[in-house]
Amino acid sequence: MATFQRARSEEQREARRQSILENAATMLSEMPVSAVSLNELSRRVGLAKSNVLRYFESREAVLLELLDHLTHDFLVDVVDQLPGCIDQAGSAVTRARSVASGLATAFASHEMLCELLSAQAGILEHNVSAEVATQYKRRAHHGLVGLAALLRQVLPELSGPQSDEAASMTIVLVGAIWMHSHPAPAMRAVYAADPSLAFLRPTFAAALERSLQVFLIGLLSDPDQ
Repeated sequence: MATFQRARSEEQREARRQSILENAATMLSEMPVSAVSLNELSRRVGLAKSNVLRYFESREAVLLELLDHLTHDFLVDVVDQLPGCIDQAGSAVTRARSVASGLATAFASHEMLCELLSAQAGILEHNVSAEVATQYKRRAHHGLVGLAALLRQVLPELSGPQSDEAASMTIVLVGAIWMHSHPAPAMRAVYAADPSLAFLRPTFAAALERSLQVFLIGLLSDPDQ
């Protein structure tokens, strides 16, 4: 391992932070969140663990920031692509089905984002300080506001509170369905050995599309909103 040299400028510090995030992303392309360790991340970055902790207070803090970056990239893509999937002359229900299909396809193409969302509440939001948690939640809220605005654009029948609820539930559904559709090796062996249990392992894109369809159409038909 190279001898540690303190980054002396803001540019050097930012370059080191980016290197840590890039190596964390590489690890996530090779393994699930549960297998990503700070020791291995430090080795790949070429810094002692204590020096990595100069830039991020924990493994979870690294992954939360990576999640924030991936969320931003996803929103840029979906804002550009989703409106083109919607026939604005169609009925609200028809457009809701198209929105569900478009979002499911978009999330399925951002696997690392889905992997991190599946671990967000149960893993990533633990072992971080209140300061890091606050910074992350404020950025996450900004992302949800953007997604809610996009939903109102393509489904103007939704009220403000309804679009906010739809945006939040979309993230919950992505994380939950990804987790159940990507089980641990022992569970995969069980499903392979007993096909009658296969229904317990949903197909991610199809299950997400169906769940979003039901939720969005339900919101549109809610007389109390």
